[in-house]
Amino acid sequence: MGCFAGNLGDRSVFEAEIYGFIMAMEHALQKGWGNIWLESDSTSALLAFKNASLVPIRLRNKWHNCFQVGFQVISSHIFREGNGCADLLANHDQCIQGVWWSTALLDFIQAPFFSDRFGLPKYRFP
Repeated sequence: MGCFAGNLGDRSVFEAEIYGFIMAMEHALQKGWGNIWLESDSTSALLAFKNASLVPIRLRNKWHNCFQVGFQVISSHIFREGNGCADLLANHDQCIQGVWWSTALLDFIQAPFFSDRFGLPKYRFP
C-alpha cells in the first residue's frame, strides 16, 4: 500500500513508535480503509493497544480519536530483522524534514522489500 517516514524531533523511541501507529491509523482513515494491521518491533508500544493509559499524555487525544471511528486494528510483534524496510525507513527519518508518504517502492528499500516478500531468512546473532 505504501510507506511513510518522518523526523519527529526530540521524542523518546517509545513515543515515536506510538506516534507512528497514530500516523498510520490517521492515514488509513483518510483512505477509507476499514481494517489495518500494524506490526512493530516494540513490544512495549504494542501494549498501548491493550492499555491506552500507556500512551504518552501529549498523544492521548490523537490516540483516542483514531478509535472513535470504529475501524478494526490488528497489532502484532515482529522482530526488527523481520522487516528490513521499516528499519531502513526509521534510519532515513533522521535526514528529512516533516513527514512524507509514498506509494512507490523506493530505491533504498527495494532489496529488503523483496527479501521480506519472498521470506528469505534473516539471522540474528548475539
